[in-house]
Amino acid sequence: MHHDAQTGTGEASRPLHHQLLRFILVGATATGAHYITALICSTQVSIYSSNLVGYLAAVAISYFGHQRYSFEVAADDVSHTRQLPRFVVSSLGGLALSYLLLFIMDGLVGTATWLSLAVAVSLVPMYTFIVNKFWVFQTKA
Repeated sequence: MHHDAQTGTGEASRPLHHQLLRFILVGATATGAHYITALICSTQVSIYSSNLVGYLAAVAISYFGHQRYSFEVAADDVSHTRQLPRFVVSSLGGLALSYLLLFIMDGLVGTATWLSLAVAVSLVPMYTFIVNKFWVFQTKA
């Protein structure tokens, strides 16, 4: 969203905690949609196929939710040709980061599974918030 210096409106004036809260809400919605979609699909196809369908539903919700709600990108600043590929790279980067953290903590160090997963699910959203805010949905040239 463009920042209007006279009125103080726009993303630049939005408090960080406001964006974080919206980011968490979109993420929780996407996670719920992933789970419910995968669960429903699993009655008809394999768990791996149903998980993929759920993941795709979650990615769509995350992309549009973060673009329009979390980071409030104005309609005239939306660029699917620029933002969607960046979002996919960010999403895959988050997935790779989670696997790397699990490999290091669980595989190399031998940390308890519950702690390894807790670290991964705590750090990856921080990574995705930062990447989405400053790269994926950045509207300044």
